[in-house]
Amino acid sequence: MKLYPQMFISPWHLIVIVLALIAFIGLRIGGYDRKTVLRSTGLSTLAFYFFLTIPIGLITQDSLYKEETMLTHLDQNYEEKKADGELRSIGDYITVHAGAYRRKDKADIEVYAGNYHESQTFQGNITLFLYDKNDDEVFTEMYENITLAPGEKKKLDSTFTSQPMETYRYRYKTHPQM
Repeated sequence: MKLYPQMFISPWHLIVIVLALIAFIGLRIGGYDRKTVLRSTGLSTLAFYFFLTIPIGLITQDSLYKEETMLTHLDQNYEEKKADGELRSIGDYITVHAGAYRRKDKADIEVYAGNYHESQTFQGNITLFLYDKNDDEVFTEMYENITLAPGEKKKLDSTFTSQPMETYRYRYKTHPQM
């Protein structure tokens, strides 16, 4: 399990502050002495933080891991295109990666795109074709009116399929708008 800073400090952790404030006010209204109020508020704050961080960490770790691996694959795909000398037009600088993450009886499909051109913005459509291990088409999706600034990488789609995706392949076409 990889640890990310977002697992320990997130907007959701503001709930801890609200709960600690409620505990503090409740203890003050209850007439407890200052030492008991501070100690109990501190311990309850730690308990709230611990019990809230566990589910946040599990959810965040999964999504951040997917994002990190998708961006790494985008970079690798671009480096392969660059090494093969396939960079002629703006559409060639657009790299797409589709990743399948198996979950019980279905697969989550994440689609990311990146513009590796140094100065030109991509505006247009991207068509993705996804095939299973038998080369049967799982789906074809056109992402319309995509704008990618130079150096920008972003998530285009997140979907799922019930088809087994142990092995898969994909291809894509870019359609720049002139």
